[in-house]
Parts: sequence; C-alpha cells; structure tokens
Amino acid sequence: MIDQLTVTLAIPIVKVILDKLYEGAGSKLGEKAVELAAVHIQKLGQIVWNRCFKGRPGSDEVLVAAAEGVEPALQQMRDSLLFELEKPDFINMVEPIVQEIHRTIVQVDNTSARNLQQNFGGQGLQVNNPNSQVVQAGDNNTFTFNTYNTQSDD
Repeated sequence: MIDQLTVTLAIPIVKVILDKLYEGAGSKLGEKAVELAAVHIQKLGQIVWNRCFKGRPGSDEVLVAAAEGVEPALQQMRDSLLFELEKPDFINMVEPIVQEIHRTIVQVDNTSARNLQQNFGGQGLQVNNPNSQVVQAGDNNTFTFNTYNTQSDD
C-alpha cells in the first residue's frame, strides 16, 4: 500500500486537476516546471491521494500505471478526480496549491518564450529580451537587417 507519494506518482493527479481548473494547463507541466514546483506537486498529490484513493482496492496499481502513462489507468484516475472536482469543498482544499503550481508553469512558459535559440549553419543566436534586436552572421554569410521607425512625431 502506498503511503507517501513521490513526485512521479503525484504528476498524473496534478495534471488532471490543472486541466480542470486551468483549461489544459496540465499538458504544460513539463520537466522544468516539475523541478521547480516539486514540493507543491508532491503536497497536492498526497492530499488528493489521502482523500480520494488511499485504501481503496486497486488504487495503488491504478496510480502506478497512470504514472507510467497507461491510458486506461489515466482515464480511470481522471474520471474519479473529475467527480471529486464537482465538490466545492474539495476545490477549496486544493485550489491554493494548484495556483502555486500554475504560477510556476506560467513562469516557465514566460522564460522559455524569452529565451529563444536558433542555429543557422553552425551559428548560434539567442535572444533574451523580446524587445531587443539581435543580428549575428558567421563567415561568408551576408545578412541584411533594416529597421524602420513607424512612430510619427506628431
């Protein structure tokens, strides 16, 4: 019987709740967000596990299979959690932790959007500020960059 959830076991639980409360945010729970929000993910998973699944016959096997990405187990867990998420007291209990995880996902998304790297013929380009203009060309490359001021001086 599973008593203490690991982050890996908590992830499928957290993804379902994020998808429900933040319309698809669970699919954005990537490696970096998991790393940064591990404490919150584990805490939320443990709370939900204790309330919804712990001690129920077969729930340990379903959780392990869901963590491994087995679709029938994921669907079974999703169905159970969606039923629980219809209860206001359950939402009130998990929402503060879910908000913290969601903030982390948004931060990771914002950071990723600002740190864009492209590689053109062996030359690297990194832009950390989306408002910056960066031009870089390697040997024997011609690169033309024109900037026009579109603001009027009225």
